Amino acid sequence: MKKNHPINYNIMFKKTLLTTALIASGMCVNAQTTAIPDSAFEKALINLAIDSDGIVNGQLLTADASTITDLTIISPEINNEIQYISNLTGLEAFVNLENLTVNSTMATTLNVSEFPLLKRLNCVDNMLASLDVSNNPLLEYLNITSAGDVYPMNEIRSIDLSNNPNINQLIAIGSFITINLRNGNNNPNMNINISAMVMSNEDFINGHTCIEVDDATAAVNNEAPYSGWTVRHQNQSYSFVASCMAGTEDHVQKRITIYPNPASNILHISQQGTSVIDSVVLYDISGRQVREFTNISEEGISVSNLERGIYLLKIGIGKETQNRKIIIE
Repeated sequence: MKKNHPINYNIMFKKTLLTTALIASGMCVNAQTTAIPDSAFEKALINLAIDSDGIVNGQLLTADASTITDLTIISPEINNEIQYISNLTGLEAFVNLENLTVNSTMATTLNVSEFPLLKRLNCVDNMLASLDVSNNPLLEYLNITSAGDVYPMNEIRSIDLSNNPNINQLIAIGSFITINLRNGNNNPNMNINISAMVMSNEDFINGHTCIEVDDATAAVNNEAPYSGWTVRHQNQSYSFVASCMAGTEDHVQKRITIYPNPASNILHISQQGTSVIDSVVLYDISGRQVREFTNISEEGISVSNLERGIYLLKIGIGKETQNRKIIIE
């Protein structure tokens, strides 16, 4: 007769614990995470209910990020004080982003190379010195304003949009030097704002932006598609060129002479070449339009009865404008 052995419940319990631990371990291995080293950045994600564990622990479930298409990151307020984000490491996990806003951070770099679906990007009020959007071919809207008088504020001076054929709105306020729009698809719906803020009398006068386009000649002559472009450029002149790095013969800057300066009654404006000056608008130091002239002749324009001080002349020649400082005495 076969003898029955007593059941060892202690061994069975240990085996159950081991099996449970192994299953749990496997689950942890499969649950991939992305490192979020900046606690303020992670707090912002928790506030958006994106970081599902709700704990500032330096990591984010990668699955939490991969489903997000619209994301707005702003430095969070903790105990009535802004805790500025300085490191955006981990943002790359949001691979399906179509709309991204990153505002009011102390971040010096912004990596958007992992977002091939990105259409709209707003990165105003950070500490960026440059931005690479070459891997965002669907980009339509970009706001990289570098203006302001308090931190954080960007220091971007050039932007290359040659790999962004769908771009149709660019806001680049703040003394931009070069903008590359030679993307093979210059369309008639482009809207650009390259205005510069007036910080002092010196800043009021000298800003100029070089804009590279597919067909500089057509742009200068105000032909399609450039005849449909809207370019806002308060306190900032601009020129359309084939290459901002090319020699002066490729630039469409006109040589304009203004005399006398200072002036008190009549101001003469002459320009070398065959192009005609279309308009002259006179602004005071606060940016208020004072006078506008459309028929510029050899007799000059009247600046009589103006208060003494510094003024800005905005001279329009086709799609190009130039700024000149004058003094009325």
